[in-house]
Amino acid sequence: MSDLLNDPLLAQDTPRKPTLVSVGAGVSGIVLIILGAYFGLLGWAERPGDLPDPIRFEVQVGQSFADIANQLQQRRAVTNTTLLSLYARLRGLDSVLQAGEYEIPRHVSPQMLLTLMATGNVVLHSVQLAEGLRLQDALARLRSDTVLIDDLGIGLANNELQRLLTRLNLDLPFAEGYFFPDTYHVVKGTKVSDVLLLSQKAMAEKLAYAWQQKSPSAKLASPEELLILASIIEKESAEESDRRTISQVFHNRLRLNMRLQTDPTVIYALGDAFDGDIRSRDLRVESPFNTYRVRGLPPTPIALPSLDSMLAAAQPSEGEYLYFVARGDGTSQFSQTLQEHNAAVRKFQLKRAD
Repeated sequence: MSDLLNDPLLAQDTPRKPTLVSVGAGVSGIVLIILGAYFGLLGWAERPGDLPDPIRFEVQVGQSFADIANQLQQRRAVTNTTLLSLYARLRGLDSVLQAGEYEIPRHVSPQMLLTLMATGNVVLHSVQLAEGLRLQDALARLRSDTVLIDDLGIGLANNELQRLLTRLNLDLPFAEGYFFPDTYHVVKGTKVSDVLLLSQKAMAEKLAYAWQQKSPSAKLASPEELLILASIIEKESAEESDRRTISQVFHNRLRLNMRLQTDPTVIYALGDAFDGDIRSRDLRVESPFNTYRVRGLPPTPIALPSLDSMLAAAQPSEGEYLYFVARGDGTSQFSQTLQEHNAAVRKFQLKRAD
């Protein structure tokens, strides 16, 4: 029996234990495969795409990464959702993509695409509050803008404007005119109320600045009175070179307790009933905004005034003008006496009407 066990032929069939060299070679092979796959994935992620044209792509709030990846593949922004998901998971990007609208260029790589969405580099849209608009007209434009979400739930009539202040939690003496006309850049889905709050904050800053610039000759008791007068100046002329002289006329009239007799306040009093022409009966309309009947400033602004109009209200030019009339070319003719003014009306208004 012992002779059989010592037979060298039988000894060749005895199993051998793996050596350290063979184990190391196997591990190295696996490591090489993993490294090759990893660097292959990195190379794929850095490879530029080939979209036919740039596209707009929107990530919805709460949207899953798998859904985003599938939509990107459908839009041809990526070629392989499995590799995209694997790369995003390795880089920790699959859970940090931000909702919003993105502009995706033609040759974007998967790496650049995910970085774009992870950093929230979303498309900004221009939303405008135009100078000289009534607040209710500015509101109507904002609420009809498809970029914005209308969250106000209120009417647009002048008597609803106080409710707007309540809705926005603003403690202001009036709503009309207290929002700065400008172009604001917002993301798609921004609330109308957020745009209004931005513009109100801007107006508070601009009004404080204009009030600091008020000259001693300006007959204004408060920043609110400055805002009211600025809104009238805004509606009277778009010509910046005339605004300080128009301000001079109104300040002189206020100082002499003369009625301002400015047509834009009558138009504001008429509201939606105004058909484009002011008639003599319109000048007799009962309203605190009708400055042909009421002395002093109206109770609120009549429009959204620009900073230029606010500065004009704060810094009237020096002079004795009490009247002005539009020349028809955007500028105004100024007069010191009623006789001069009537002659200017005949020259520039009646002649043009004929």
